[in-house]
Amino acid sequence: MISKLTHRTNFIWMCVVFVIALVPRLVVIVHYGPQMTLHSDDQGYYQSAVWLLDKGTYSFYTPLKPTVHMMPGIVLLLAGIIAVFGKGTLGLYVGKLTFAIIGSLGIVGAFRAIERIANRYVAFVVALALAFYPPSILVDSLFLTEPLFMAAFAWTVYYLLKLAETRKLSDLVALSVFFMLAMYLRPNVLLWAVVGLVYLLTKRYPTGLLARHGAMAIGIFIVFMLPWWIRNEIVFHQFIPLTDDSWNPFLLGTFQGEGFPPPQNEGAVEHQLLAQNPQLRPQKMHELQWFLAERHAAVYRIRLWYHKHPGEFWLSYLWLKPKIIWYKAYYPLRILGVHPALMKLVQHWLIWISLIGHAVAILFGKGRRLELLMVLLTLLYFTAIFSVFFAFERYNVPIEWLMLMGGPAGLWALIRAARGGRGRGRANKRPMAA
Repeated sequence: MISKLTHRTNFIWMCVVFVIALVPRLVVIVHYGPQMTLHSDDQGYYQSAVWLLDKGTYSFYTPLKPTVHMMPGIVLLLAGIIAVFGKGTLGLYVGKLTFAIIGSLGIVGAFRAIERIANRYVAFVVALALAFYPPSILVDSLFLTEPLFMAAFAWTVYYLLKLAETRKLSDLVALSVFFMLAMYLRPNVLLWAVVGLVYLLTKRYPTGLLARHGAMAIGIFIVFMLPWWIRNEIVFHQFIPLTDDSWNPFLLGTFQGEGFPPPQNEGAVEHQLLAQNPQLRPQKMHELQWFLAERHAAVYRIRLWYHKHPGEFWLSYLWLKPKIIWYKAYYPLRILGVHPALMKLVQHWLIWISLIGHAVAILFGKGRRLELLMVLLTLLYFTAIFSVFFAFERYNVPIEWLMLMGGPAGLWALIRAARGGRGRGRANKRPMAA
């Protein structure tokens, strides 16, 4: 009876969070129409889906050449929507609604994960912040990987936390599937699996069971990746495990910060590369070779930067680029009358409050420090990945829920400490395994 009541209560809370998150997204989609676009990546993903259906080729830069620019998750989803509902207004509305629903489910996933780390009230505060934060609403209303990745990753974290307690096969499978869905959207999540593994080890996961579950997770990984590997082998005649476009953001990242070597913009480097490799014109027809040239240029610039200005090099990668990622709110389109200057100010204070909150939570969060440290390591992992390559404020959107939990989690930890460790919250009780 208690278990049924707990399941029902959990379901009601999840429905409440989902509806609260979905409503402002629907308002934006209806008010601004399905044609609202950045005229950037969102259009590129949509065009790739159209080319996939019309030409039968998975492409990004041109329908005449296949691509390994990105993993196929978002394009496959958009292609499925277009195939059923068409390219017109109906198809666009259904597509925007689908992305808004997935984004809202991501907020539900974040709610459930934070509920396990702290308690339901901390989780609800973070969910409300995500539901009504204009940058989050905007991103969930566009054809971008961010809402999809956030949903997949939030549920990945939830099932990791749950697996550490239950050690059930069903939770392992759910964890592995959501992780692979995240991989199909952003392959840079791959090495985060090390953070998850370390967390399970610190939770004293039985070695034998961990080995068996690890083998099953690897099997699921292979099942998901095999179609992609076969496609790449057939199309490019070589083994490409993930994507081969990371060298473009790697090069772009060498133009951020202070003291980086000349030239001062990517366009000048591009002209130099084409002058040295005229056979690569046009670049979109020689994708892999062009990516390789960009990699060589990026490595050369980084070495030159480090040798000539080591102080500014480390300042850029350890401070200035992380600041770009976190201190700026991604808000390229004004919605609901909210001014971008206000978002800039709000983001700045949110980050500082969150950082202080995380420190307080780890200091006073007795009994939940492993979970809080796992969150901190996750934030450090993604910040490091984005800083090494190209720092862009949009990249913080799908993991901002982990950052924003710092403030309320810190307050929760202080209240618990003042009560002498009482009031740990339902997230730490076994009935919450549902």
